[in-house]
Amino acid sequence: MGANVIRIVFLILSILMCYYCFPAKKFLGIIIGFLGGGLIVAIEILFERISFKKLMLAAGGLIVGLITAILLARFFLLIPIENPQAQNYLRFALYFIFSYLGIMFGIKGVEELGFVFPILHSFREEGKIAVVDTSVLVDGRVYELAKSGFIDYTLVIPKFVLKELHGLADCSSDMKRQRGRRGLETVNKLRKDESLDVKIYDTDYPDIPAVDSKLVKLASDLRAAILTNDFNLSKVASVQNIKILNLNMLANILKPKLTSGEEISLKIVKEGKEAGQGVGYLEDGTMVVVEHASKYVGKVINIVIDSSIQTSSGRIIFAKLKT
Repeated sequence: MGANVIRIVFLILSILMCYYCFPAKKFLGIIIGFLGGGLIVAIEILFERISFKKLMLAAGGLIVGLITAILLARFFLLIPIENPQAQNYLRFALYFIFSYLGIMFGIKGVEELGFVFPILHSFREEGKIAVVDTSVLVDGRVYELAKSGFIDYTLVIPKFVLKELHGLADCSSDMKRQRGRRGLETVNKLRKDESLDVKIYDTDYPDIPAVDSKLVKLASDLRAAILTNDFNLSKVASVQNIKILNLNMLANILKPKLTSGEEISLKIVKEGKEAGQGVGYLEDGTMVVVEHASKYVGKVINIVIDSSIQTSSGRIIFAKLKT
């Protein structure tokens, strides 16, 4: 509310200033004051959508751009130019071009350099970078999770991960091809959503053959977390003190807990590994192994929860028939 009052007062003062600056054409002064003041207010509102960090980087880029333009102007003006107006045009063009390039480089380029030169990490919040694994992109849930605001990280997708997805998309196996295409679709959704901070990191480690090892190395270099569904990658990264964000682990934590003795209805879809066992699945995909239920395949039966175990691939519930 206070900001809007200040904007209105500024707009009125702009109109009054231009009104008195054009005594012969007061109506024109009012229009110029209104349009000029409105433009400045619109620019100020637009700046509200840009983070303070990016504004500072843009200002630094502008300064670098202007210094570069001044140096280039002095260099080019060593060549004799008799027309003073042409010299002014040259200076203006250089200032204009390099001011724009400096601002854009400040907003985009310095953040990328922050990945390469650790000293520039001061422009970032510590631990707010997450390197995205192939398994997460193939899974696809990362987009909805990031969109909901639960992943407050800059998501970094390495080029070697994109290369692996392209390899899967071109594979002869239908299942692998579908996985690759789903992963590429997830990447496109993440990149097109302007509300998300997603960057493609153009680097590789030719001396490291495995993608998982490259991810660990990149996360270590960037002092970043790894966003993955891969249990083995999580273990390797944890040994090297790299923070892991495992979506499968999060999903397992959020699954409703069934207690021993609880009664539920379940459809038996197949026989189990052991004789007489039947297997069914909860709505969230949790596997339920039911003793003496193999003869009920294809039917919905009432069961009683007995126990559960946590494995690397998820939770398995053991149950028995309701008597």
